[in-house]
Amino acid sequence: MRAHWFYYLVKIASWIGLKLFFGGVKIYGAKNIPRDAALIFTPNHQGAFMDAVLVGTFNRVPVSFLTRSDVFNKWSMPFLKALNMMPIYRIRDGIASLSQNDAVFDTCFRMLSEKRAILIFPEGNHGIEYYLRPLSKGTARLALDARAQVDPNTKIYIIPTGVNYFSHYHPLAKVLIKFGEPIELEDYMTQYHEHKQKGYNQLKQDLAEAMKKTLILAEDGADYTQKRDWIFQPKHEHLSFDELKAMAEGDHFEAREPMKKGPVRKALIWILSIFNLPPMLGLSKIIRGIKDHVFYVSIKYMVGSFLHILWWSFLFAAGVIWIGWEAGLLFAFTAIMVAMARQSLIKF
Repeated sequence: MRAHWFYYLVKIASWIGLKLFFGGVKIYGAKNIPRDAALIFTPNHQGAFMDAVLVGTFNRVPVSFLTRSDVFNKWSMPFLKALNMMPIYRIRDGIASLSQNDAVFDTCFRMLSEKRAILIFPEGNHGIEYYLRPLSKGTARLALDARAQVDPNTKIYIIPTGVNYFSHYHPLAKVLIKFGEPIELEDYMTQYHEHKQKGYNQLKQDLAEAMKKTLILAEDGADYTQKRDWIFQPKHEHLSFDELKAMAEGDHFEAREPMKKGPVRKALIWILSIFNLPPMLGLSKIIRGIKDHVFYVSIKYMVGSFLHILWWSFLFAAGVIWIGWEAGLLFAFTAIMVAMARQSLIKF
């Protein structure tokens, strides 16, 4: 599966859009990604399809994504395939459908033999929690079965990947992406050939430990909620990954400082909202209909960007038709600047 031109177009647009949406995307451990090798990226799964967008966008190599099969239909199939997405079938999709994974895995084996990059979510499901959930065996199976079939001279590495959001809800919240130390699959092949299941289990266990090192708050516990609220707040966004990780592993934490919302601030936010009211109302209506909070950040970015761009295009066109192109530029530029000012005011 070679990268489609649409993939590169979306990647460039996403690089710009994500930088603005998150108010900063910081990459750590890019040097851990080997060159001239097949790669399997294994990110945690906190933000629905936003996780794949972030890892794919801020990566020097084209990435193909294993994606839940229920998002594929006759309408979405051409679009998703152009973005290097492949369906993966789960038990909840029906026992009979699981056999279709064999063909998907064969495609993955071929791609890895060509030193391509694949992304798979080893947790097997998504959740809003910051800590790592138990891993499924699917990633270990794919990786070791591929290693057994691909030319031994072709290096295959798993790249443990952590996507760390400062907020899944609020605007301009920073996100940190951490690429961990690569896992060389050849190290597991002796055990794999002796007993496949033991090989799968050992790799799954080692991958879980490696992924925890890429997450700021990797473990659940009695003080998880307090640590989460203390660490992930705007005043700590300037800290490095290692500094935040040290905070998470330490015993000291304080209560989260409440966000002050005085009447003047509320009035300013309301006034600034008027300039982009149609797309904001449309997005708000869609968000209210989403029950799974994991999708919030993805929908806000994808749908919100589309609606706002549509609105700004309308303002530009209206200005050009009624007055002239200078007015069109002024209308659109003003709406964009006001939107950014409003988001900054909400955050700080």
